[in-house]
Amino acid sequence: MADRTVHRRAYELWTDERNIELVELLCSGVPVEQIAERAGRSVSAIQGQCRKLLPPHYRITDSTAVPTLRTLLASPDFDWRESLRERHCRARSVYWDTEMTTQLRQAWTEARPLPQICEEFEASEIEVARQLMRLDLAENMREVADHLGCDPAGTLAGRLRVAADRTSAAVWVLIIDGPATGSRTRFGDAGPALRHVSVHHNYDTADLTLADVMFDHLTQGGNVDDVTATIAERTVGDLTIGSDTHLTGPGALPVSLAPTGDHQARATEPVLTVAVPPPVDLDDDSAATPDDSAPARWSWRRWRK
Repeated sequence: MADRTVHRRAYELWTDERNIELVELLCSGVPVEQIAERAGRSVSAIQGQCRKLLPPHYRITDSTAVPTLRTLLASPDFDWRESLRERHCRARSVYWDTEMTTQLRQAWTEARPLPQICEEFEASEIEVARQLMRLDLAENMREVADHLGCDPAGTLAGRLRVAADRTSAAVWVLIIDGPATGSRTRFGDAGPALRHVSVHHNYDTADLTLADVMFDHLTQGGNVDDVTATIAERTVGDLTIGSDTHLTGPGALPVSLAPTGDHQARATEPVLTVAVPPPVDLDDDSAATPDDSAPARWSWRRWRK
């Protein structure tokens, strides 16, 4: 059996500090193999990240991303952070640079109100909570709300109210069909396709993974309408208790589509009204059959009551 090299930073989040390190090595003319060794990543990971630092309208392969980025970095007018910000904006998320991360840590230490933090960074409550979890400042969104408070009529409060009623749920299964990255499988007569499947101990971690997969999908040039996602709540054992949330197209984007009056809504975001599905007993034959003809309108506001 061939030995597999284990890279010390494999699958770690590319923070602003890591991106700065990558850019400095590229500007120094260091070969990509040495960059990968110093960064603790594989060559393919370096190539993929270089592609993300390029302007989104560039249609190139990973193999040509490194020399193309080197050429652009030679120009003083090129801002690689702007490329990342635009990509994150398209994925309905926020690129947290070093200064923003420092300010967020300080806001957490000072326990500033969450609505105030959201306004400062022009981010939703969910996006701020995700970043706090990525920084290991909070274990889950409940801890964020307890420490910073939240808008009682906002997305985070609604999600926590629903979660409090589902203490029997043991695992959340995330299934994403059609992403640009994933494991190849077969969908019957439809032939091979890509699918992401992962199991999480709570909804928040499944939500965080979906956000990352969707960002990678859009970065690879994928279309959001090609993606469908399911986050299924299941109890270990007989698997009869839980609920399924199905997301199709734009609904799979990790975005809070806020109604009027929500402090973290952006002016350009649409307003959607969604329903919260009740827990379903799969053994109950009398349960109402869902209307398959109804369009999928789920969004990250689906937990709002």
